[in-house]
Amino acid sequence: MHLDRVAVKNFRHLAEIDIRLQPGTVVVGENRSGKSNLIHALRLVLDPTLPNSERYLRREDFFDGLSEGRQDWDPMDDLHEIEISVEVSSFEDNPAALAFLAEALIDGTPMRARLTYRFAPRPVGEGEEPGSAGYEWRIFGGTNEDLSIAGDMRSTLYFAYLGALRDVASDIRNWRRSPLRGLLEAAAESASPEDLEEAAEAIAQANEKITSLEPVADLATQISERTEEMVGKYHALEAELGIAPLDPLRLLRDLRIYVDGDARRPLGSASLGALNVLYLVLLELGLEQELEGQQVAHIVTAIEEPEAHLHPHLQRLVFRRLLHEDEPGRSTIVTTQSPHIASVASPKSLVVLRTVEGATVASVAADADLDDAEWADMERYLDATRAELVFAKRILLVEGYAEQVLVPELAKEAFGPLDELGISVCAIHGTHFGSYARFLEALDLQWAVITDGDPDSKGSVLGERRAERILKRLEKEGEPNAAGIFVGEETFEYDLFKTSKRNAMVCAETLKGLTGEKTKAAIEEWAASPPDVKEYLRVVSRAGGKGRFAQRMATRSLDLPEYLGQALRYLLDS
Repeated sequence: MHLDRVAVKNFRHLAEIDIRLQPGTVVVGENRSGKSNLIHALRLVLDPTLPNSERYLRREDFFDGLSEGRQDWDPMDDLHEIEISVEVSSFEDNPAALAFLAEALIDGTPMRARLTYRFAPRPVGEGEEPGSAGYEWRIFGGTNEDLSIAGDMRSTLYFAYLGALRDVASDIRNWRRSPLRGLLEAAAESASPEDLEEAAEAIAQANEKITSLEPVADLATQISERTEEMVGKYHALEAELGIAPLDPLRLLRDLRIYVDGDARRPLGSASLGALNVLYLVLLELGLEQELEGQQVAHIVTAIEEPEAHLHPHLQRLVFRRLLHEDEPGRSTIVTTQSPHIASVASPKSLVVLRTVEGATVASVAADADLDDAEWADMERYLDATRAELVFAKRILLVEGYAEQVLVPELAKEAFGPLDELGISVCAIHGTHFGSYARFLEALDLQWAVITDGDPDSKGSVLGERRAERILKRLEKEGEPNAAGIFVGEETFEYDLFKTSKRNAMVCAETLKGLTGEKTKAAIEEWAASPPDVKEYLRVVSRAGGKGRFAQRMATRSLDLPEYLGQALRYLLDS
């Protein structure tokens, strides 16, 4: 079974979105882009623990854009509706799911089912004013609005929610909210009556031994006497000291988790990161228990911004497991601003939310038309680079490390810091730009490419042919520049040298500082006879390679090659 689609209309920032979901979906986006609203929308449909009072929405829960700028606007006067639908598939072989979803089926192949939450005006009788009876919410199955789905039935599709600002230690200690609760109850049910009776005897003996100590017995007497003295015999409580309740079942409920091994420290002494990992462990064990009990057809886990208290290594370790777990009974959706979590997700699972004119717009990476090998390449790339390009407003794709190091410094003087402009420079370490461009197109991220001209011995410019291949891959026509593809004349390093006399002088000085006396003498001759591209790159290689050269050049003031300036202007004008 798989939760594979959510559609939302008129709910807060979510004016109208329709998102395909993967078994492990990662939703990224800036603050106020709608990530929390999306999770709450899912809760309105699926979460049986959400109080019904919270399903009665207010005027501020309607999308502001419906007002058309009117100050006195009330969406309920205009009879607007909020609707949230989720669809599930791949449940043909799950008897529990089939029974639960039988009346929620919708047309189409393969088999699919839909659950819909709708907040709308109550029906009125003949002659009554529409909306006069107020609003109501209902959750129905399929396309039949009269087929209400009760909360106990919805719990068959189990929804586990972890909010962003949670007090893990408090939640574990609180019996009602604790993820330990179900595990302890199951342990109590599994214990034999004989073992429980033996435990009860041991508890009674321990209680008697500790409470018979003279200081403890004296304290118990003082408490009783002082209580009676204070409120009288009629109102006094019968209080006594003890280390545990004598009922072994109650004792099991009172079990606590301690940390740091033999030190047995309370949870409050653990770091927030360790507590969050512990919480996720308890949650996972509890969810496995729910599935094994066969009363739950499928589990949806929604986690909001889990990175707050997790070290980057822990983020990657935990969510590489959670998001890639091959478990047909589980779906996970995570909202995050962490590139570390996004880096270990399947690229197909990424959903980017952004705000456009006050409304959330969703883009889904799975819409990119890539073959299996390209998706695998993309996954390795995101893992290695920590997925920065998914969080950028604008992306400049470059060939290698030298461009990645130098372009931000080159741009600073002409345009300002690229971070302030929302531009990330991402090196793909090659010239295979087509799959990256398609991936970014699917996510609706603004991108541009700079690539070397690489003229060959026959006079053909390989970079221009490369640009044409990218256009063809994107199924676009016209000039490459119009699509954001900019081609240099030779290689990036040589184009930088040839851009201006200042650049030539700085490049020569830098190379002299990285090479031996013989090469320095050859560089001195460049003032009278500039080198060709082959000679120049040979010297760069002797200086330790393009990477070392770029690192030294990044400390110098340089002029922008024209094609790089065009690419940056294209991004800023997009």
